[in-house]
Amino acid sequence: MCELKVILKGKTIMEDVVRITADKDAIKLQSLLGESKTIKGKIVDINLTKQEAIIEG
Repeated sequence: MCELKVILKGKTIMEDVVRITADKDAIKLQSLLGESKTIKGKIVDINLTKQEAIIEG
């Protein structure tokens, strides 16, 4: 599987993310275990090789 680590301002805010939904300036993250979190910002980079998503906000 391909779970991502989500990074905001240089800090990991969530791990094992399997779904990212962007809507204007809000981003909803959902983990493999069903945890969800909504944050403000924009997606800057998604790197599947490193398994991370960088968000700026």
